[in-house]
Amino acid sequence: MNDACIEPSEVLHRIPVQNDVHSMHMGTSLTSADNTMVSQTLIETADLFSWIASDIPEVSPDIITHRLSMNKETQFIAQKKRKMGEEKHNALRNEIDKLVKVDFIIKPQYTTWRENVVMVKKPNGKWKMCTDNTDCNKAFPKDPYPFRASIA
Repeated sequence: MNDACIEPSEVLHRIPVQNDVHSMHMGTSLTSADNTMVSQTLIETADLFSWIASDIPEVSPDIITHRLSMNKETQFIAQKKRKMGEEKHNALRNEIDKLVKVDFIIKPQYTTWRENVVMVKKPNGKWKMCTDNTDCNKAFPKDPYPFRASIA
């Protein structure tokens, strides 16, 4: 498997639904007509989506909660914070602000596991935010899908 960070296939844009309370993201490769049709359909049918677990009380949390199997002898790891220069730090802050703004990430409620963000310079001169999942991959049983994360 290639260890390079995975890139999104296209740029996404936000579609506000339900009076801007919730939103969805859609690729920008659709034609204008298709974009309008899909956006309108999502807005009209927004009440069909479950936004949080309490929207579907009849479904057990055991069914809708994803859990990872961890090796029993593994101890929790918080990676040592890496120092980064001002340019990397500013690029990281900008990426985090964008992700928080669109509700893609939230502040974690736990810090038992902590993996560093690694800023990688792309050929076009922009910064890419990746995570160092080395310790996490060691803690979980081997499968064909190791942890990888990238936010471009």
